[in-house]
Amino acid sequence: MYWICFGDSARGLLRQAQHDIAPGMTDDHILALLDNYSEGDITDVTNRAARKAILTPWHGDPEPDGSWMDELVERHYETLARLDEVDEAVIWYSKGNALEQCGMRYVVSRLYEKHIPVWAVEVNTMPADEIRRINDQTRRESNAGAVGVITDSRALNFLLRFAPQALLQRYAARVERRLQKERMTDGIAYFSAVGEVAPNLMPYFYQHRRQLTETEQGQLLSGWKRLQEENAPLRAMVDGRVQSVPADFYDEAILSGITEAEMPAAHAVGRAMGELDMKTGNRVGDMFIFARIRALAQAGKIQIVHDAPTYRDMTIRKIRS
Repeated sequence: MYWICFGDSARGLLRQAQHDIAPGMTDDHILALLDNYSEGDITDVTNRAARKAILTPWHGDPEPDGSWMDELVERHYETLARLDEVDEAVIWYSKGNALEQCGMRYVVSRLYEKHIPVWAVEVNTMPADEIRRINDQTRRESNAGAVGVITDSRALNFLLRFAPQALLQRYAARVERRLQKERMTDGIAYFSAVGEVAPNLMPYFYQHRRQLTETEQGQLLSGWKRLQEENAPLRAMVDGRVQSVPADFYDEAILSGITEAEMPAAHAVGRAMGELDMKTGNRVGDMFIFARIRALAQAGKIQIVHDAPTYRDMTIRKIRS
């Protein structure tokens, strides 16, 4: 039995959840594909040159460590090779996430001819009452060890290093409750990616897994081949389906977050990511949006006031039409 997911966040959460769901399974049977098949050339996803810009979108950023990126690339292609070992697969994916939907189609295309059992765990919605029940049960049963907390604030991270464990545990629980509340609509929590789900909630989705029929696997294989033949610059969720779309598909949402007054490009990137996630369900990477900001500048729709290698140091403004 192998679990297959998409991204390091999903793999980290599944490693925690695995001890409750499948304690006899070893960590090395959790395979995480790290490439994003919703972007770029997918005619041959084993072609490293064709996939480099998508797999390591930070390669032009002077801050990331080059050896770290090399290690990520090697891990990804090792995982691709290990798909040949799979004798039974459980694929974890989110219903409304183009990256995970494309990844699932690729994995099924690799496994189809082997006629092995393939199970699907679809992360989508969860009733708020069920979340509260599971969280209450987790608190009653928990004998938690040391807890570490990392935030987006370097100053806060420094202070938290010296906080007692009891305070860290309360802080972590409060943050998790806030994040879960933000996903709630009319008593239902919506998850846009496997990596968003708390480890203690993973068994709920696993219990609702289902085995894909041979017909369903064949349809997913056909869908992947269609996407390969179209080989559009992007693939996105449109009306609940994975569709090939043009490179400028997200430009309107990106422009809506840019003002005519000079502003940091980082704000525009963050606004676009939130807008697309909340309104369309599409998860779009920061570096892709940064590339589209440059394309919009070349098209004369925005002005780069202060250019920089990264969006953290760039400032932009919208050009009045």
